[in-house]
Parts: sequence; structure tokens; C-alpha cells
Amino acid sequence: MPLHDERAPIAPIVLFDIDGTVLTFDGPPPGPGRTSLERAMRDLHALERATDGIRVAGGTDRALARAMLRRAAADESDAAIERVIARYLGHLETILQTERYRPIGDVALTVRRLEERSAVVGLATGNVRQGARLKLGSAGLAKLFAIERGGYGCDAEPRAEILRKAVERCTSAANVGAPVVVVGDTERDVQAGRAIGARVVGVARDEEARRELAQAGADAIVEACGEALVHAVFG
Repeated sequence: MPLHDERAPIAPIVLFDIDGTVLTFDGPPPGPGRTSLERAMRDLHALERATDGIRVAGGTDRALARAMLRRAAADESDAAIERVIARYLGHLETILQTERYRPIGDVALTVRRLEERSAVVGLATGNVRQGARLKLGSAGLAKLFAIERGGYGCDAEPRAEILRKAVERCTSAANVGAPVVVVGDTERDVQAGRAIGARVVGVARDEEARRELAQAGADAIVEACGEALVHAVFG
């Protein structure tokens, strides 16, 4: 009888945020997502610049819609939020016909390397599922992530609940109890990761983002997707 458990450790579940982590856009802000939110509120509630003063980075679509509706002194019911989201998605689809997102670093290499080491790769994003699909598609990454393995802004408003849903969808009989690694670009990703007991790898494209992630307690910080991120996941 062996004196210790010789079973190999279970490979991690690695959950990627999208905006600012996997994707960015060229040109000055606002980007396609924020522009689409503002156009939705202008259409439905005649409110201009609805996201002014609201931090969009690290937010979730439903929570952002709620904050904008509150600013407009409008109904904040689920039905009202769904109307904003539906209008937002319509604008996003139109805008992405001429403005596209692009990957941050080598996202395809990162996913391939993780999967070669048996990691289960999923998404955990504040975007609603269709928004995530549209954004990834605009950057040529539609087939890289299995959209069913993820948690989305349509599942919940708090990021920690989105992460829990993503873990549930990435768990099978073969990887029950797998460690979880969250990859994100804001302190909100770190806080949500901590709430579910996950390790957190931050993606910081400038010093301000690096400071925020470090102060929030990210376990590792890299500049972009690529080999360094893979090493950080398994570090």
C-alpha cells in the first residue's frame, strides 16, 4: 500500500474575463460596448451620455443597465433591464460591422497551451451571453472558447455569482474539486475570485491597471495573453 496519494493533481478550471483581458479596441473611448449602452438609453429613455461617471470596467451588463436606469429615474424592474439589454445588443451588432475588437496578446496560443496541460478553459464575464459571442466573433475568436462553458452577465449581477455559474458549467465527473484560476483585469475580478476561493491572474496593460490589481491582491500579473500568462496560471 503506498504511503501517500500518488494520483496526479487535477488540472485547473481557468476562467477568462473578456473586456480588457482577452479583448480591447483601437481608438479613443468609448468603445463599441459603452457606445451601445449609451445608444440604448438614448433610444429608450432619451438620456444622453448615460454611462458618464459610471465605471464600466469590471461591471456586469445587468448591473450597468440598472445603474443607468436609476440615473434616468426610470423603472428598474427585470423587464426594464431586459429592454435595455436587448436594445444594447442590437446596437452592438450594428457597430461591430464597422468597428472590431482585437485580441490582447496571443489569446489562441494561451488557450491552446492551457488545454495541452489538461486545463478546462471557460469564460466568466459581465457580458450577457450574446454580447460575449458578438465581441469574440468580431475579433475572430468565436470558435476559440466553448460558449457553453461560462458564466455571463445574464446569469447574475454580482461577479462572484457569475464565477460560480461558470465553475458549475466547467465541472464534470472527471474534474470535481479542480482548483479554479480567474483571469481578469480589474480589482472586481480579484474580489470575485477571492469570494469563491480562486487564484487570480491579472492582465494589466498599463501601470495604473497593474497598481490596481496589485493592491487588490492578484496572485500574479502579466501584460497580455501569452506564455507568461500560462506560466502564471500554473505558478
